[in-house]
Amino acid sequence: LRALAQRIPEQQFVAVRGAYGEQVDYDGLDNVEVLAQVPGAEMAERVYGRTRVLLMPSSYESWGRAGCEALASGIPVVAHPTP
Repeated sequence: LRALAQRIPEQQFVAVRGAYGEQVDYDGLDNVEVLAQVPGAEMAERVYGRTRVLLMPSSYESWGRAGCEALASGIPVVAHPTP
């Protein structure tokens, strides 16, 4: 996301910190809004309602709930191919 946000500075991005949020650093990027971990019940209102594409770059997902919820909301998902 960092490289994408730098390449398209006029586009606004939203990043949601998960359990490993400390590994994510978007300091210095004015076009990236970082939300603290969002409870599942609040994702539809706080995130999916303003999302056009969901990026899931994580190399491990135990279930991939965010991707499933985004697809159910009609949002395309671009994800890392995880086993």
